[in-house]
Order: sequence, then C-alpha cells, then structure tokens
Amino acid sequence: MWVRVPAGEAAPPAPPWRWSRLVSVPVPRRWRYAAYVASCLVFLIILFVRGGPNPAETDAHAVTYPTTAISHGDLELAEQETYVPNPPGYPLLTAPFVTVFRSWVGAPRWCDDKSIPAILRGPGAGYYRSILAPCERSLDVPGTPSYPKWYRSQALLVVTAWIVLVVGALMLLRAAGAGGGAGELVLMAGLLALPATTDAVAQSFHPQDLMSVGFACAGIAQALRRRWVSVGLLFGLAFLCKQFALLPMLAVLAAAPGWRTRLRVAGFAAALVVVVVGPFYQADPTATVHALSAVYVAGAGVEKTPTIVGVLGLAEQTKLEVARDLPIVAAAILSLLAWWRGRGRLLAPAPLIGLALACLATRLVFEVVILDYYLLAVGVFLLVLDVARRRPPLWAIGWVVVMRYGLTWLVARSPLAVGAAVYLVAATVAVAVGLVAVRRWADGDLARPRASAAS
Repeated sequence: MWVRVPAGEAAPPAPPWRWSRLVSVPVPRRWRYAAYVASCLVFLIILFVRGGPNPAETDAHAVTYPTTAISHGDLELAEQETYVPNPPGYPLLTAPFVTVFRSWVGAPRWCDDKSIPAILRGPGAGYYRSILAPCERSLDVPGTPSYPKWYRSQALLVVTAWIVLVVGALMLLRAAGAGGGAGELVLMAGLLALPATTDAVAQSFHPQDLMSVGFACAGIAQALRRRWVSVGLLFGLAFLCKQFALLPMLAVLAAAPGWRTRLRVAGFAAALVVVVVGPFYQADPTATVHALSAVYVAGAGVEKTPTIVGVLGLAEQTKLEVARDLPIVAAAILSLLAWWRGRGRLLAPAPLIGLALACLATRLVFEVVILDYYLLAVGVFLLVLDVARRRPPLWAIGWVVVMRYGLTWLVARSPLAVGAAVYLVAATVAVAVGLVAVRRWADGDLARPRASAAS
C-alpha cells in the first residue's frame, strides 16, 4: 500500500516483514542445543528410510578401506586402496573411532536390504548380489562373506560428517549476525530437508563432501571474525576432505585485507596439507599423487552425459581435467573482479557468502556428469545465504527442486543436448545469485559483520 508523504517530511519506516521477525525470535540455548542433538537422530532416521548408505560402489570402499588401513597404521595400503581421487582427510578423522570402537564400527563393508532392480533379476543377478551383499540369507551367493548391517559398520560414522556440516553452517550463520534465534532452527531444518545431504551418503557414499562443506563454512565464519590463522587451518581441513574447498577459499583470499593476510591464510592451509599428506607421500608417492589429483580415473572410457562438458567427444581423462581445472580459473577470475570492485567491502556476510557460492557453482558449470551429491555445496550456501539475509529460502528451494527433480525428469525424456543446456542454465543461475549477493555491501544491515548474541 502506497502512503503519500508530505513534502519535506521523511517517510515512516517500513514495518519489519513477518519472516524476518520470525527467524530473529530468540531461542534459549538449551533448546537450540537439544535441536542440534535431535538433528543427528533425524539424519540417521532419514538414512534408515532411504535404505541405509550405499555399500557397493567403489566410492564407499575408497574411504572405508583407507580408514581401516590407517587404523592399523598402514599408510601405504591406505593410499593404494583410495580407488577414487580423494585426499586422506575423512579417513584420518574417522580412523580413531574405528581404532577405539572396532568391534562396533570397524567393518569397512556392510550388507544392504535394498530391493534388486527388476532389470538385474536375470542372468546378471548373481553378480549384482555378490557386490551388493544383501542381508537376506535367501539372497546370499555361496561363498559370499556375511557383512553386518550398516549401523554396525563404518557407515555409522557418517554422523560425524553431519555434525561437522551443521556446526560449520551454524558458525557461519552466527558470524553473519543471524544466529542465536529461530534462524538456526530454520537452517538445521533446511539442511535436513536438502536432498543432497543424504544423497551424498545413501547414493554414492561421499560423507567427505559433507565434512568439506562444513569446514569451508567454518573457515568463512572465522574470516568474518578476522581470525586468519583459524581460516587457513579450517580451509586446510576442508581441502583434505575434498579438493573443491579451494573454490570458496579463493573467495576468502579476495576478501582478506592485504597480501600479508592472504599469505598467512594460504600458508597455514598449505602447511597443514603438507604435514598431513607428507607421510602418505613418503609411503607411496604415486598413489598419493593420484589421490590428490582429482582427475585420475583408471580405465575410464568416453561416455557422453547431459552436461556441456559431458557431451563433448573427448577422452574421459581430458573431460575430467577440464571439469576440475576450469572451475578454478573461473573462480579466480570472479574473485579477482569482485576484489577489484569491492576491495575491503567484500569482508562482510552477504558479499563473502555470495562470492563463495558463485565460486562453488562454477564447478557445476563445467561438470562432466550429473550426480545428486554434486548439488550439496551450492545447496548449502544458497540456504545459508537466504537465512543469513533473513529471507525465506526461496532461491534455495527453487534451485534444488529444479536441479534435483526437474532436471532428472527432463534428462530422461530429452536429448542429451537439451539436458546439458538446462543444466548449464541452472548452474549459471546459482553463479548469478551469488554475484548479486556480492553487491549487498551497500545494505547497511548486511554489509557489517556482527557478533551474534549466541557467540
């Protein structure tokens, strides 16, 4: 409703919007902590409903076998059994739990009660069952080992990844000045509702991605509080869990005040990575380089997929190199341009979270395949950005629905080129949302980092 204001008089302040007031309602600390604990339980319940973590793919074995090897002190075997390119961060962080609670969570493999797809119930069913290791005795193949249920194996340790993700996201929300109230509960509910948080475990078993995003959020939170040594160490941990942590780190380096601070952040991050990776490299240099490269895939062939890079007629190794290197170049360019225009104003909640979001979304622009857990980092940062701005998470919900459900429906019914074009547009939209938020330094409420009442 428009209100006519007499000449020379100031317009009355607009009443605060209902959603903004809702997420700002203070919540007692004990109730918030109870909600944190409850979120772990709900996360596990969702995994139960989805049939448990995926135990059959090499993505699972690439973290559980190295964890077992590390728990026995065999670093060489740990690198040799890293079948897909992953740094050793997640296995290192979970190996102590395996060592102490080996009889409960020590098994690197577990059985699975998921139904066998109809298409695989023919001659190939025996091979499928031997990989899947069903829990039902009637489906067992003679000679197949008997594996425990997932909650009696290393799969249960994914709750540690969930804890890191939640703590990191909450740290970022509080550093943005939006913590201590109902906004924290909204954020936790959003993380639980985000399909990618459980997709990363139930489908491809990538709990290391959850940890990496959590550590990256915590690193950005410490940057907003100007604790630069902590920023470097947290991003070092994020990289040790997953290499894409380099993308939001470029945003933080652009926002850091001065080259001395940037060198401090980069130096502590690099030092931590060297200290951790050094013993593995000494044990097996070749396997360690393959694990850190993010592009080494033995025996991969050419396969066209519905992404811009995926439809190219290139060798799989080349496409992987494009998909991993070009996002770094694009993120560096975005960060440089943002620094050139914003300078010191980048070190504020909306600009910094938005720039990190844009940098992470460049990964999707150049991705080779469409995997649901790839949406995790962008989905989390969209959600955090919306909640930090005290706005309904409409961008996060809309983007996730389109990418997780709409695109899947479209790809199954359209040529590869159509799916690739839609995927590119959706990824570019995420980049644009982040870049628009970078301009929020003009908004006084969002341009100044504030200490949360709960911090």
